[in-house]
Amino acid sequence: ILSAPEILQLVYVMKIVSIDETKVIENVPDALAGSIPRVSLISQESVNVTLINQKQWTQEQVVFVSLCRLSEELLQGFTCTSVRTLAEPKVKQLVKACRRRSGRQKVQLKESQLMCMYNYMKDETSPSFTDLPSDILLYYNYEEVEEANCRSYFSAVGTADYSVLSSVLDKQKTLFNNAQNCLGISGQRLSKDHVEVLGNLTCTFDPVYIQNSDPAIIESLKKCHDLSDAQISAVQSLLLSGETVYGKSSGWDQQTLERLDTLPLYFTDDFWSRFSAPVKRKYMKVFMPFLRTRNTEKPKLKKLFKNCNAELDARSRIRRSADCTAGNITEATITDASFPFGYTAAQFDACMSTRVLRDNLAAITEKVDDNDFQRIILSKLKQVYPAGLSDSTLQLLASVSRQATVDEIRTWSITSIDTLAALMDSNNGEWDKDKSKEVILRYLSVAGHTLGTNELNVIGSSICALNISTLQSITARDLRYYTHSNPRSHSRLPAHFIQSFMCLSARVQQCRSSGSVLVFI
Repeated sequence: ILSAPEILQLVYVMKIVSIDETKVIENVPDALAGSIPRVSLISQESVNVTLINQKQWTQEQVVFVSLCRLSEELLQGFTCTSVRTLAEPKVKQLVKACRRRSGRQKVQLKESQLMCMYNYMKDETSPSFTDLPSDILLYYNYEEVEEANCRSYFSAVGTADYSVLSSVLDKQKTLFNNAQNCLGISGQRLSKDHVEVLGNLTCTFDPVYIQNSDPAIIESLKKCHDLSDAQISAVQSLLLSGETVYGKSSGWDQQTLERLDTLPLYFTDDFWSRFSAPVKRKYMKVFMPFLRTRNTEKPKLKKLFKNCNAELDARSRIRRSADCTAGNITEATITDASFPFGYTAAQFDACMSTRVLRDNLAAITEKVDDNDFQRIILSKLKQVYPAGLSDSTLQLLASVSRQATVDEIRTWSITSIDTLAALMDSNNGEWDKDKSKEVILRYLSVAGHTLGTNELNVIGSSICALNISTLQSITARDLRYYTHSNPRSHSRLPAHFIQSFMCLSARVQQCRSSGSVLVFI
């Protein structure tokens, strides 16, 4: 069942839930716990902690109170609302349980959770920084840090995830200003010691600090969740200076790329021009599968392919040809992990027959991320299926579906919820609002199709793209098992929809006073 489409897993879980709602946690397989509707867990008053810890929960799902020895999945559900009935010492104990511990994954927390935790811990006298989740230290009042301890504070906060900080608070700048005073940093150059102490704070640095600092900063930047174009330009300048452990660009090879970890994902065409096509191809055979297993965002994959392939594109503009000169695309070509590297858009069009596309559609759409290439795929499919695409084809489009026009979507035949689920899969990228609306309407145009429980959970936040008349058809009963985020955040939803959700929230509030209860908001 784990290898089945997500919609089948959801239906499977709902069948289990319908058998006995009092034994949902016991009956649903651990790996499928994330599909359990929140309302089905409200009444679980007597639970086995070991059993709960084995389940794979989502952060949006879980809010846990008054239980110890919790797993990372459960601890990530901490909110001020969920702990307000607990004694303050118990809450502080729960906060400390979220710290990074050996042999355990980091507890992923959002800014609202961290600020709540800080409010409980801010009056602690001389806390040990290592006893707290490092992300909480991002909100710590620096004036409370004794000068003798400021280095240990920045060493601890250097392991925090700076991507949780909202830009409105401007915390990054304040933290760096305080770090400069603490560590005696003057000018725009940081020493190796400064870089090692500040750790992940370097992910927030302006380009001028990156370019002028000790080359050790490159190792620190490998851990960043994201980097701006300006930061990447500074990293490239530092690398091209030849003064790093990677040496001069004339000596760069595949091993250089591998040692740079995930940084090549961001580099520009100028960086990639330093490598030969064979080296890039060998590297991409390993790098692309790695990025896909990490569910790297589609825009980043698109940008990587365009930058890595840019030199080839430039040459092809000089030597234009309508004939296939890069080699016919065959099944063997497609199975190569580096595919479609080495093809320009023109050559991709010229070298791929409609038959090969039709027979290998799933394998091709899995690997093709470039927008121009994806438009070529849709154009060729139009030649194969002039009347429009049907379920069997639509289920294989993956991210290619996002390049379809609204007019093209109107020709699609979406008769199965499996097809709707495949098209709405968020792993394939964001839909434009008008396009997602048309996809849902194509499904609803089939006689007997409605926005029931399964459909609501499949379309998720795209529900907000629908018009009022369509939303009015959603019943309170179907909403009961809606597993996505709070619909009150969507201003266009009808009153009865919001009211039903508020009633559900009221039931949650009643359960919180009963003790150790797993609840959902």
